[in-house]
Amino acid sequence: MISGVKKDTGNFIYMRVMKHNCPQCGAQMKVVKKKKVVRAKTREAKRFDFTACDLSLGDKVKFIWYEFKCKNCDKTYTEDAMKAIEKQQKKEAKEAKKNEKKAESWLQKKEK
Repeated sequence: MISGVKKDTGNFIYMRVMKHNCPQCGAQMKVVKKKKVVRAKTREAKRFDFTACDLSLGDKVKFIWYEFKCKNCDKTYTEDAMKAIEKQQKKEAKEAKKNEKKAESWLQKKEK
């Protein structure tokens, strides 16, 4: 019998409202619900947190979380991984735009 349930919905707006594209192939990703029952005394339990409100949930706990899955290449990403990837992509796009503006201004100065 399961003695506790721990659900992580993540940042609801980030997960459900925003559209996310796969970093590998560029296809739109979908949100997938993941579930796993874990016993506290196994090796696998080190990856999970068995506390809620400073109380232990028990020996056998059902963990529920959400991940992003690509429709084409079947790659899955956690919310934190997707945030990091999208942040890096945004930063690279900003730098590319900045470099493009520098090149344009340099060409304009050279023409004069």
